[in-house]
Amino acid sequence: MKVIKKAIPVLTASIIFLTPVTGTFAASPTDVTDRETVYSLLNPDGTVKKSIVVDWLQLKGNGNVTVKDIGQLNNLKNVSGTEKPSIQDGQIIWNTQVNGEKSIYYSGETNQQLPVDVSISYYLDGQKMDAASIAGKNGTVKIEVKLKNLLKQNKTITYQGYNGAKQSVKTDLVTPMLSLVSINIPSDHFTDMKLGDAITVMTGKQLNATWMVVPNPEETITLEMKGTDIEFEPITITLIPKLPSVPEVPVKGQLEQLTSGVQQISTALEQFGNGATQLANGHRQLKNGLNGLSQGIDQLIQVNQAQTALLKQSLDTNQQILAIAQQLAAQKPEDQSLQMLLQAVQGEQQMLTVLANGGMLQGQPFPGLNTMNEGLNQSRAGADQLATGADQLEKGILNFGTGITKLSGGVAEMKNGLITGLDKLYEGEAILDQSIAAAEQYNTFLGKPEGANGEVRFILKTDAIKKGQTKGSPEQKTIGTTENKKVESTSFFDKIIKFFTNLF
Repeated sequence: MKVIKKAIPVLTASIIFLTPVTGTFAASPTDVTDRETVYSLLNPDGTVKKSIVVDWLQLKGNGNVTVKDIGQLNNLKNVSGTEKPSIQDGQIIWNTQVNGEKSIYYSGETNQQLPVDVSISYYLDGQKMDAASIAGKNGTVKIEVKLKNLLKQNKTITYQGYNGAKQSVKTDLVTPMLSLVSINIPSDHFTDMKLGDAITVMTGKQLNATWMVVPNPEETITLEMKGTDIEFEPITITLIPKLPSVPEVPVKGQLEQLTSGVQQISTALEQFGNGATQLANGHRQLKNGLNGLSQGIDQLIQVNQAQTALLKQSLDTNQQILAIAQQLAAQKPEDQSLQMLLQAVQGEQQMLTVLANGGMLQGQPFPGLNTMNEGLNQSRAGADQLATGADQLEKGILNFGTGITKLSGGVAEMKNGLITGLDKLYEGEAILDQSIAAAEQYNTFLGKPEGANGEVRFILKTDAIKKGQTKGSPEQKTIGTTENKKVESTSFFDKIIKFFTNLF
């Protein structure tokens, strides 16, 4: 009697579910949101055993509406109502009545490849083994979970570099898939756990370890622990197309300011270096001029020395003439011509003496050739000193200019390094923006109604491995009768519905 009572609601729901829907449906809902959750059962090694898609259609509108979803599903079931969709050309067509808002939950099996490939390896005391063979044994266990993102495309990304310069880069753009890998570890079976970067939470005797990674395109999670009477709980992997939130660091603005400052310093040093070169060239010209002046003075000294020698010779000759004139004038004092000759020779002797030694000439001081020679020697010495000083100053300026050039080169290298770093930062930002956009655009697994908002999540779960379980057999045994298979299937869908009800 109890069996009959339990069967009545099931039969009633089946009759309602299988009854054809009549009426005219043509209008589209005003808003559609399609949330897909892909629930995949994995073998212990990570290969897919079965994938079931639970699709949640959220409809807004009024009246009789038609929604055409997209997807190839087997064993399609409406798990929230009595409507039965029609299948046509890969479309799942729902005709339903909407009064404001309505949700349709349906599920079905798919063989479509998941966006992330999972490979799980097990080791006992360093030897690779399948999970079932390790169950019940003791030793050091290592588990490697390898994730490979298959959503990769080669793309050319353009962006603005330093000072707005147009740049482009070719890269393998991977649609980000945030991956949460979780496993419960019974502390009464495992110790000395090495869990890497896992986030851990202790619940009773169970330690839950969760890793958060974004495979780009690959990532490996490794855990190692010592076990006794080893059994493995299921490994759950949640895949969400998004990047984890990262706090923005104002490093770009700081680098831009630093680069601008270094650019200004580089320009100033370059101008300073050019000025130092021009100054050195000016002092070189001054040195060359002073050297020319010294050479000219040297020539004047030589001329002056020759004139001094000639003057001395003239003085000696005139002195002899003066002695003769004096003798003649003394012999004939009455001879006026001899007296006048004597006065002329004496005047010439006085003029030659002033010219040689200096003195007063016609009431004005007159430097002699000897004094002029000393002045020329002093002038030449001064010009030589000035030329030496100009040469040293030129060398100092050239050394200063060399230092400025080296400093300018170092600053220029720093500037170029900063610009290269900024360009890499701009490139990284552009790739990050494209990655975020790719994650936002990956909003469906099978397809969605035209114009609908979309969202997709993936829940992957391995079987638990228990002691005494034979190799290749699942934790839950397959029951052969049709009735029991139906009960098992119903139980499985109940678990999915319960899980996703809690999730959303």
